[in-house]
Amino acid sequence: MVRLFLSVDMAGSTQFKARFTDGSSWLDTFRTFFTNFPLMLAGQVGFAFLEEGETPSVEVWKVMGDEVIFVATPSSAEELVNLLLALYRTIIAYEDRYLGDLPLRLKGTAWLADFSGANIELEIPELSGGDGVRAIDFIGPDLDLGFRVTKFARPACLALSFDVADLLLSAKNFGDAALYLIGAEELKGVMYGRPYPIIWMVEAGEDFNFMPWEVEQCPHMAKASKMPPSPLSDIERAIGDMRLYLRKMHGVQRPRLELGPSTG
Repeated sequence: MVRLFLSVDMAGSTQFKARFTDGSSWLDTFRTFFTNFPLMLAGQVGFAFLEEGETPSVEVWKVMGDEVIFVATPSSAEELVNLLLALYRTIIAYEDRYLGDLPLRLKGTAWLADFSGANIELEIPELSGGDGVRAIDFIGPDLDLGFRVTKFARPACLALSFDVADLLLSAKNFGDAALYLIGAEELKGVMYGRPYPIIWMVEAGEDFNFMPWEVEQCPHMAKASKMPPSPLSDIERAIGDMRLYLRKMHGVQRPRLELGPSTG
């Protein structure tokens, strides 16, 4: 089984909290985020699947500092596209509604983990409750990779692992999204030191909603703000080059992931 992980982090939170001498001054801002963002995401997911037969479940996996991480199990590449668009729309809508006058932005990251192999799902008995309530944790190299990819996250877009981008390319509704190949950078402990592709996603037809000072301070954001969506061939080549390197230099096969129920 392949699971989708969606991370949403609040950028600028450390400096924001440091402006106040007492926690009560900033507490409401974060209480609202952890309460309302999941509700808004659920609404956007419901809207995205309004014409579908079934709405996939998107649940909070864990909260880490100023970051909330959701988990879902998409059954197709088309479902994956809709889930990512729902997250993107929620980020944009939440900022507009709650953060318009605050020095805070939201950053999103999406990655996949295959639980038919090296990744495992386990229950934490000490945290599980009665009535069948189970506390589940996920551990494995794909989870580690995903947390590394969050390094590439910036406001107003989603940073994608190359496995996510690869599946998007195969979706019938891929045209609803726009991908940007920004470059490549090494991620500590990932892909044997090979620079990892930086791939950002927005909704098709939308521009990057970067602030002027963000563009001035970040070369990646400056580049993205001036470029059109990347051709599919460029993204396919970057993914293919990564797979070739893993196979040729390290004997690692990393084919396109298959969504849906496990057949093993």
